[in-house]
Parts: sequence; C-alpha cells; structure tokens
Amino acid sequence: MTSRFLELRPDNVNSNAEISFKQGFPVLSFTVQSQAAILDPRSIRINGDLQVYRTNTVPPTPVQAADAHPINMDNRLGIYAMFDQMVVRHNKTKQVVEHIRHYPRYLQSYLGMTSSKQDLIGHLGATALMMPNSAAQQVNIVSSVPGRTAANGANKRPFSVHLPCGFCMSGNPINLMESSVGGFQIEIHLSPDSNCLFSTDGTVDGTNADAHYVLSGLSLSCEVMDIPEDKMSEMASQTSGALDFNTISTVYTSFNTGNAQLQYDIGLKSLQSVFMSFCPSSHINTIAENGLATYYPGQLADGRVDFKQVQFLRGGQKYPVDFDMVTNVNDAQNDAVAAPNGGTLATSDGQLVKQFAEAIVPEYALDRSSISPMNVNRNFDLSADGGLVVSYKQIPDGGGLFGIGMRYSQFSGMGQDFSSQQWGVSLDNLLTSDNPISTFIYFKNKTTLVWSPQGIQVLS
Repeated sequence: MTSRFLELRPDNVNSNAEISFKQGFPVLSFTVQSQAAILDPRSIRINGDLQVYRTNTVPPTPVQAADAHPINMDNRLGIYAMFDQMVVRHNKTKQVVEHIRHYPRYLQSYLGMTSSKQDLIGHLGATALMMPNSAAQQVNIVSSVPGRTAANGANKRPFSVHLPCGFCMSGNPINLMESSVGGFQIEIHLSPDSNCLFSTDGTVDGTNADAHYVLSGLSLSCEVMDIPEDKMSEMASQTSGALDFNTISTVYTSFNTGNAQLQYDIGLKSLQSVFMSFCPSSHINTIAENGLATYYPGQLADGRVDFKQVQFLRGGQKYPVDFDMVTNVNDAQNDAVAAPNGGTLATSDGQLVKQFAEAIVPEYALDRSSISPMNVNRNFDLSADGGLVVSYKQIPDGGGLFGIGMRYSQFSGMGQDFSSQQWGVSLDNLLTSDNPISTFIYFKNKTTLVWSPQGIQVLS
C-alpha cells in the first residue's frame, strides 16, 4: 500500500479563518471522510497558530513581558490548555466513540508523567508550545516581542500536536471504506479564556481582565494508506469487526469536609486504573488563578490541605488494597506545630506518589518522566501572587504534579469489573475551612468498538 498525508480544514471555520472562544466559536470540528484507504490514527495532528491578547479593544493589544500584570498560561499544557474537551464520533451514525471531558487536567497528569523536562523545552516546546517553567512560558510563548502593537497584532506561535486518547493511541488501523468502519469526526471544545489564561501576579484590572486567545490557520493532518485494486474486494468485505482500546471516563465532583466519601456507580467492566487531581473551586474560570494546575488542595486562607489517610473501595469494602494507606503527614517532622524543626520536611507520601504514577502509566511502560520531589512536595501555598517563591504558580520541574490514583490491572491486564458494584474512595484530609475542593476523577477502562452493517457500538 502507498501512503499519503491528508490536510483537512475545519468544518466550521469562519470567514477570516480565525476561531476564538470570545468570538463565539467554542467548538472546532474536523471530518475524516469515508474513502478507500486505511487510517493510522496515531498520525492525527491538530495544526495552527496561537495569538494571545490582553485587551478586547478593536484591534486588541498583544501581551508583552513588560506589562504591569502579565498574562500567562500553564507551561506543562501549552496549546492543550485551550482544548477543554475532546470528542471522537462516527461520521455516519454520529455515535460517540470517545469523549474526554476536562481534557487539560487529564493531560496535566498524563504529560507530566510521560514527558521529561528536556521534552518540555525540546520537541514539545516547538510543537505544543510548552516550556519547563512558568517564567519561560510567559516570555517565550505568551508574550509578543517588544514592538508588537495592536496595529500589527500579536506574534503567531505555530503548533502541531497529536491528541492523547485511546482512539488515537491504540495503534489499530481504521478501514475508512463506507462498507467497513467508515469515516470519523473529531471535535475539540475550546476552553474559556478565563480558564486557560491567568495573571502571573494574581492582579486583574483594566489592563488584563479581557485577556483572550485566537487560533488561526487551523488544520487536521493524518496519514492514510490507499487500498490497491487487488485488495479492494477483500477490504470491502470487512463489514463487521471489533477494535479494543483504553479510554478515559470522567467524573467531576467536589468536597468541603475533612472526611470526603466519594462513591459512584460507574458501570465499567474492565477498569484498568483510576486517578484524580484537585483544585479549589474558587480557582476555576478566573483570570487571577491558574485553574488548570495540579497540586494539593488548599484552605480558604491559602494554606495546604494534606491527606492523612486514603482508602479505595469496591462495594463499600477496601479494594484492591485491604489496609488503610496512612500518609507521612502524621510524622512529627511534617507537623509544623509539633516538629522540633518547624515541620520543614514537606515531602509527599511515597506510596501515594507511586500509586498515582502507576495509575497513569505502568512503571514497566514508562521510559521518562518529569515527576520529582520538587513538583510533588508540600513546600508551597495557594497564594495568587506568582512572584512569591512559595506560590503554586512557581512550582519547579514543570509545575505541580500531585494526584491520587490506583491501578487495578496489576496481573492479568484485564482490569476489574465495577459494572455491578460501586467504586469509591475515602479521603481523610485536613480541610478545616469553608473552601470547596473540585475533584476531577479519571477512569481508564478497556473499551471495544464494534462495527457492523447496522452501525457501530461502544462497549465499556
């Protein structure tokens, strides 16, 4: 088979070929049409240019590093911060194949676990607009060079990124013939400006309150292999079949208590793992805070909320570990009041860190990572002032990378059946103030896509 590359324009691009959440274009859609070819989903990439502005005037004013209150974006996410949701649909039936909500927060954990600091400043810096720290992100990606004005517009930062998801990363070739699987539609729901951009020092005023981004020159590129004439009848006869891949299901919830009990009927038969990240609810959708960072939850007065004990449950019983996971926050050296040294040993609990990492990518499949004692410790606070060394906005090694997780496929790889029993987690924590904590839970489950002449079906 001979291969060729397709470059597809968006289905819903406007007259000036620009798309922006502020301008009323919250969904970016591409369609890979049915054709006599085989699609390699790993080759799918979203391409375009990013511009960031700090005002909504006509024309708007570009962000510059010398601004009084500069605007920034999360350095580990780069352009992914603008992708709020990712949806894959079957083009003919419009059946949803995969839908990942809260996509940037999922990628915070996934990219942090699978990318090194060198990746962030190397190929990911060039293709996904990422940087190894917040200051570099603000100067090199978000800010335009000195001299750029409203008249000549912000600098365009080109990007070309793949879409980390089960469908695109499975490696399964997709028969695009109409008689077989057929074509697909990929939708990117754009993130609100106030959720993916933030003020570096936490100050929001007339100079940056209308900060927004603009995407232009957008396209989807992918590689397909043309089916030769002598194979046409054979490939056309593949009218039914199945594809397996791991996908992500999402639950958003919150807790406002020192003893959080989260339980859900998830209905998943092959649960591989689960992991979760946290954020004060007051930090979401506000220019003052980075609502996409992953770190320890916090008190109302900017202090941390540590976890004392964690239990994972199935049907109300401890599972898969049948003991209480008591963290090192109870150690005297971690107690700021009782410790002789003032509680300066602010290291995270090693067991929680290992379980979180294993829930995202099993250790045997991991060849590089940026997780370190620098970005999973408790040596920071939730101050919005990014100039403070202890602010969560300035956590080194790519930014905060804390979460809680559990892997369920340690041995067989088949996962665990939660179709008839509740999944649950108990989080005994030190929250003492009235400060709701948003919790984003991601379930990785083995999914089967079945197709036939009647259409497609997704079995979880």
